[in-house]
Amino acid sequence: IYYTPASVLLKNAKDMGYDVKMMGCDGMDGILGVEGFDTSLAEGLLLMTPFSADDEKNADFVNAYKDKYGETPDQFAADAYDGVHAVAEALEEAGLGVDADPTEVAEKLPKAMLKITVDGLTGKLTWNDKGQVQKEPTAYVITDGKYVQA
Repeated sequence: IYYTPASVLLKNAKDMGYDVKMMGCDGMDGILGVEGFDTSLAEGLLLMTPFSADDEKNADFVNAYKDKYGETPDQFAADAYDGVHAVAEALEEAGLGVDADPTEVAEKLPKAMLKITVDGLTGKLTWNDKGQVQKEPTAYVITDGKYVQA
């Protein structure tokens, strides 16, 4: 479930007299920014996400993002940022430039991804032999309208 349907679910539950606590994955990140949503309904919500805009270590990225786009970044923005940097590092590892032949890129880039480690906004990223990213999971609880690491 993503944050917009979750906000509707939480409002409907309140309207029906239910006191629910939710848990979600990274798709929950953004619920505090849903227009017209009573964010107090998200208190206690637990979500698995690799990024928190409330974490001081991310302040430079968050401030630059706010300056550029006028809103607070969520984990999707942080994932995209890390993804671009990972590809750039892998291209460098493979010795590939902007004019590289696509066939050469297709051959060398997957191998290079297995050799790099990215210390990104969303954690330390490595890749396994299937090309899947590996990183430690993190969880947050919404407390007083902020993401607090669980």
